[in-house]
Amino acid sequence: MSNICMDTVVFYAASEGQEKGLAALRSSIASCYPAGASANDIRLCRIFEQNNIPTDGLNLRSDVVDTTLAGDEHITLYCDSAWSPMYEAYLCLAGHFGVSFELQAEESGCDVYINTDINGTYLPTHYRAYLSERPKDGSLDALFDDADGDTDLYFDSEADLLRWFAECGGIVADSAQALQDILDADYVSIHEFVNPY
Repeated sequence: MSNICMDTVVFYAASEGQEKGLAALRSSIASCYPAGASANDIRLCRIFEQNNIPTDGLNLRSDVVDTTLAGDEHITLYCDSAWSPMYEAYLCLAGHFGVSFELQAEESGCDVYINTDINGTYLPTHYRAYLSERPKDGSLDALFDDADGDTDLYFDSEADLLRWFAECGGIVADSAQALQDILDADYVSIHEFVNPY
């Protein structure tokens, strides 16, 4: 798939009444996406087919590339989706099994930065800084050096983002927007994960 949206979906029981549904979902995911499954067996639609869940109007162009089933508290699916997150599909799965979910999705080519977990309980990331190119004039050398070659930096809060830029690059701002206004987007861009739902 080109323009892959990376979806991280956490299903959880928000109440005791949802625990049975979470156990059923865990069992179904383990059956549909066993460890070591071949690339032909990881389509998101498999779990819908296995559980006879109607898919009318749903976009299911997504692959389940990894799962975390350990523990009883929650289940995490890592999916590669075409262009945009499969929010409606995850909503349908949650409804079928009677559980709650949170979604973090990122597709930088389509400017998709989504995080529905506003409290950061399961998915704490709320900002991404992308270091695209080091300026030839050396003005951002300290910043790039402190990143240790990493180009994608993730932050759980605006305060963490601002602190890192102040400490590592000497760039002081009072908000993420002010920071982006200071920086040249050709070299560094700031993205906020938002909840559009």
